Amino acid sequence: MRLSRVYLDNPLALNALISLPKEIAHYLSNVLRLRVDDELLVFNSQQGEFRARVIAVTKRAVDIELLEKKRGVHDSARQTSLCVHLILGLSRGDRMDFAVQKSTELGVNEITPIYTEYGEVRLKPERVEKKLQHWQKIAISACEQSGRVDVPVIHKPISVMELSLGETVNKWMLEPSGSDALPHCIAENNCVLLVGPEGGFSANEIHWAQGNDFQIVALGSRILRTETAPVAALAILQHKYGDM
Repeated sequence: MRLSRVYLDNPLALNALISLPKEIAHYLSNVLRLRVDDELLVFNSQQGEFRARVIAVTKRAVDIELLEKKRGVHDSARQTSLCVHLILGLSRGDRMDFAVQKSTELGVNEITPIYTEYGEVRLKPERVEKKLQHWQKIAISACEQSGRVDVPVIHKPISVMELSLGETVNKWMLEPSGSDALPHCIAENNCVLLVGPEGGFSANEIHWAQGNDFQIVALGSRILRTETAPVAALAILQHKYGDM
């Protein structure tokens, strides 16, 4: 039987006894109905994944013991060899949530939301931290489901012109008017993928991308939605250069 997986922000160590946070304890005891001696997997992005056993269940608390270290952060068969930084135009409704969730399942390592000229979403300063926490929860849940140990980093939203990406060789802007295609091979496994909002990129933004060594790439003849484009592109990248 497949064991439930739970992300814990606590330091994890063999034989440690941990009293689970209230929200997780409620989920395990009242939704999954775990009882004493039932087993589960717990993980974080620092110490990796451990097999654990429930040692106590009360109305408001669940205590576990860590029995065995299953894998570290960098020694998992489920960890991709491809390192992808997704830069994604902010979008309305649940489109951003969908993109964060599916991109996490497909192995993205970093996500930077961006403001663009044609993008309609502008977060007020007081809402930014709440949104980041919301997206981080979605990413954690996607890691729990997909078997990932490392949780992607989600950065604060910035404008596209504020991006600073260093010396990365593989930089691609997804744009229907692009004349390039994703290459058949790459020189290194670090990639940057730039995806626009519903309204697409402006001429100024495309010009900026070209001046910063982005290839302007089209995925085919169809114009994909902002939440579909990163999923399609990541699946292609993982198939070509990663672990799919």
